[in-house]
Amino acid sequence: MSKSILLTAAIEDTEQFRNALEEQQVDLLYCPLETYELLKEDQQVQDTLQQLDEFENIVHGSKRNAKFFVQKLKQYDKIEAARNQLNLAVDQHTADFLEEAGIPAVHPHSDGEAIDLMEFMLRIKRLGDTLYPCGDETAEDLPGFLQELDMPVEELVLFTLEGPGEPKLQEYQKEIAAQQVEIIVFHSRRSVNRTLAAFPNLNFEDAHIISAAQAVTDKLQNEDISPDVQADGSWKGILEEIGALL
Repeated sequence: MSKSILLTAAIEDTEQFRNALEEQQVDLLYCPLETYELLKEDQQVQDTLQQLDEFENIVHGSKRNAKFFVQKLKQYDKIEAARNQLNLAVDQHTADFLEEAGIPAVHPHSDGEAIDLMEFMLRIKRLGDTLYPCGDETAEDLPGFLQELDMPVEELVLFTLEGPGEPKLQEYQKEIAAQQVEIIVFHSRRSVNRTLAAFPNLNFEDAHIISAAQAVTDKLQNEDISPDVQADGSWKGILEEIGALL
């Protein structure tokens, strides 16, 4: 018998995770309380895209980051300019997306960790000016790693994080009210606030609570919610914890 799982993370952050869940005996209650949207005020973005040839590297820390970067490139007809630079991707998933968009990319053939990509850049001696597309509320390790090595990094902020509109939120609330939620995934500290606000009547005592990491556990405990298990901070770790329950 399949178990029902509540997941609230953004579409762009959970593509591979949701694909993996399709192979499990679960009933996914997918209610994304986070949505990424392109920033409208983008004069700095326009100026940076006009100077792509000044960067030695363009580094893509996720498919999400690459997706919004490609959208801006198409908007300002800069795909060809990006093709002429070295594009580095954190994993195969991101590299494949860039290739499909017409931008060749290389990656370190690893598990997709930021530290692996940094070490790859050191091995191939790409230590010059680096452009890093990102969002304004995303936690990114790689820029900090590179800056610690005194590598010049420009973080190009392309998108922001929003919540669902009221009609969509009401749809989610109606769906969850009609379900018995057996597993709840808290993937971030932010997800604790958003889930509690969106679903104030959710039964946390009877559900199996999965915390993504220690910081999320601390946040949950501050809200008097005790996680049953804590993952290692990765989607892979969360998937393993779900697998152990099935």
